[in-house]
Amino acid sequence: MTVQTVHSPAPERPDARRRRNRRRALTAVLALALAAAGTACGSDEPSRYSRTCGVVVDGSGSAAASRTGFDAEAKLKATLQTFLADKKCRKTSFAPITKVSKASKCQVSPLDLDPNTSKTADRERTRTTMRAVALSNALKLLRCAQKEEPGSDVLGGLSRIALSKPSGADASFDVLVVSDFDQGDTDFRLGRQDLSTAASRRTVIDGFLKSHGRPELSGADIYPVGYGMKYGTDTSRYERFDSFWTELLEGRVKAHVHTTYRR
Repeated sequence: MTVQTVHSPAPERPDARRRRNRRRALTAVLALALAAAGTACGSDEPSRYSRTCGVVVDGSGSAAASRTGFDAEAKLKATLQTFLADKKCRKTSFAPITKVSKASKCQVSPLDLDPNTSKTADRERTRTTMRAVALSNALKLLRCAQKEEPGSDVLGGLSRIALSKPSGADASFDVLVVSDFDQGDTDFRLGRQDLSTAASRRTVIDGFLKSHGRPELSGADIYPVGYGMKYGTDTSRYERFDSFWTELLEGRVKAHVHTTYRR
């Protein structure tokens, strides 16, 4: 009878077991890294925009392209698309400045400047196209406002765009205001007010807000274009004008006013 001898494998040395475990761990890490890299390379979609913006367009007589006007059309063309791109605006609303801005029939619909598209669409090209549409709509609003009865209710225009301000303490709202800010409506003409002292300006602002209402723009960022242009080189009048609007917009309304696009 033949007897077969069975040989048991030698016990694995501890250091060999550790090397084998390290190789397995390294292989797993490399696999995860490659998977992550593949995901990153295949997902080059730019992040979506989320900011809410507003555009206010002054259609009063001073908005004309004349020696005494501030040329609202030229300023819209020069700044609007840059503003919308800089601020990464998505939902964008529009409001006119007319003799009675709150009641003006002039309006254009809000736009989504970063709309949902197919996965193969060029998102940056879509955004650029939509910003061009926004400019076209703003120009339509301007032309409508210029056909209405002459007047410039700046505060009413700000109150109207304030209706588009998103709710929530942390919600952003960037507003481009193409206007010389020369308030002149049936009940209030800025050029006839006593703005010579801080006390007189406070009195004027008190009455102005009482009769015209306070725009709900607390925390909003306002970017004027054409601001104070009628004063030209008249420094003292401009300083009184600027002090009036600074106190009203920043002191009373609690908005933040910027000079980024002012020209």
